[in-house]
Amino acid sequence: MSEKTFATPIHLKLSSKRQTVVRTVWEALELLRHWPGRRGREYRAALQRCLDALDGLTSVSRASHCFTAAARESGLLLA
Repeated sequence: MSEKTFATPIHLKLSSKRQTVVRTVWEALELLRHWPGRRGREYRAALQRCLDALDGLTSVSRASHCFTAAARESGLLLA
């Protein structure tokens, strides 16, 4: 599988002691599978757009944007 890398890494705070950086669509999907935050509308959009990006149906940029929105919605996005 070819790497589909985000233009800008996305920094997340998963708990008070754990942070991570998501750099690829695949890493985003792996995190979405074990999502520690709210699974609302933005989460569902991010999951679909990341799957679509892997299949070449949408851009990596769109997947990154949706993933960032899901992280923001869940309060996981580091500023």
